[in-house]
Amino acid sequence: MEWIGTISLVVLLLLCMRRLLRRGWRAESPAPDVMSVPVLRWSADDVYTARMATENLLVVGASGAGKSSGSGRALALGLLGNAKAGLLVCCAKSSEVALWEEYCAATGRTADLRVIRPGGPWRFNPVSYELTREGGVGAAENVVGLLEAILECADRQGDSGGARDDEAYWRRATKQLIRNFVDLLILATGTVTIDALYRAVISAPQSLDEVRSEQWRSSSFCFKLLAEADKRSKNGSQTQDFALVADYVLCEFCTLSAKTRSVVVSCLTSQLDPMQRGVLRELFGTDTTLTPGDCESGAVIVCGLPTQIYRETGVIANAVLKYCWQRCMEGRRLDAASRPVYLWCDEFQTFVSSRDAAFLAACRSSGVGCAFLTQGVPGVYAALGGGDKARALADSIFGNCGLKVFHANSDPQTNEWASRLIGRTLQYRASGSRSHSADNQFAALLGLDWMQDNGSVNWGFSEVMEAEVEPREFTRLRTGGPDNNWIVEGIVFQNGREFKASGRTWLPVQFNQRA
Repeated sequence: MEWIGTISLVVLLLLCMRRLLRRGWRAESPAPDVMSVPVLRWSADDVYTARMATENLLVVGASGAGKSSGSGRALALGLLGNAKAGLLVCCAKSSEVALWEEYCAATGRTADLRVIRPGGPWRFNPVSYELTREGGVGAAENVVGLLEAILECADRQGDSGGARDDEAYWRRATKQLIRNFVDLLILATGTVTIDALYRAVISAPQSLDEVRSEQWRSSSFCFKLLAEADKRSKNGSQTQDFALVADYVLCEFCTLSAKTRSVVVSCLTSQLDPMQRGVLRELFGTDTTLTPGDCESGAVIVCGLPTQIYRETGVIANAVLKYCWQRCMEGRRLDAASRPVYLWCDEFQTFVSSRDAAFLAACRSSGVGCAFLTQGVPGVYAALGGGDKARALADSIFGNCGLKVFHANSDPQTNEWASRLIGRTLQYRASGSRSHSADNQFAALLGLDWMQDNGSVNWGFSEVMEAEVEPREFTRLRTGGPDNNWIVEGIVFQNGREFKASGRTWLPVQFNQRA
């Protein structure tokens, strides 16, 4: 009967092993690395991954060179389809919203698409969002930063030169005005709206006599806010903030010269005016149905107010979304399952800001990348205000784009810049000469070739540093369309990489517009 006990023991062991195997008692395969997913292939042996894309990319080409329909299209489809990335898309062209709807449909991402446009379900209140955003430096400073971004893009649309140094005082004075009145609204009401900010500023006292006036006190919205903030209980920090606000409104602001005060107020109210009316009020001044953080879950947020159609309104809408998105992504917490997230700006010169350089320098550590498409470097220099400071900012932005794709271009400055970026190599040049004596030269002039000797011949080689890609080569790249069989040519350059297909840091590539 011992064999029965042995069989029972074996059966029991088998059952235990089966249970352990069901519980996963075996070597588990490692979780897939989402950042190693190929976005596209430059050649059979050269892959561009989602991780590489977080080092940012710049696509440069003249209008009609095929940058949007060539490399831009291939990159967008790769980010959507292969990397399953979340994106914020800033739109300049009137056709861009429809283009991204097509991209999402082609990659099965239509359910992730969020287009912010008039009459649609998607809205975003940036002021409320910045007041409550996690990881901010403080509610007031978050809102001040947002309003600064609005002022900067409004300045650029008004041809005031972007970040010009000669307007530094007015910018500081306007920022001081914003900070104090935002603090006043928070202390008095606990929230901030564009309408309330406007009403508070225009009802502020214009003189010390008005401060003492009972008529002003009884009718001024600003004074009502001061009185309400004074009554509310405050902690130590809020007490200090209120003292600063009261001193500014009742002592400093009202004693400014009339001209200075009117300019500072006008700088704020005139540029906030678009936010108080029309589609901006509808889409950015009511409730919130999406936030920039939705991109981390795979949302593809498209600003459906292209600047080509909506002009200044479109610029402000895109700038607000871009600013809040960048601030949100700066505080992003990564884990093994975090998906890549990207900012996409075609016609980048329309959306560039003074904050982009700092964002690009650090965004990779948050699993975030930026894709910028533009005609050339002069447009970005001009959009930032021109001058040495603008060039330094633009060069910093370009330098933090690890991948660059160059398409056909006839701008000498851009082509020279691209050629210098790719660099020079040591090349050999052959040279030679032939000489004759004076008598033989005389015979040659008379046509008496039979009198000449062979003379002497000199030849040799020299080493010179020459550009690997001459600037003229960028003018010869194919631009797609039926005349080129829908083929767009480009030259890809990537920092710290030697392409296997070329053995160099650059690689000629082709894109099929019909593929």
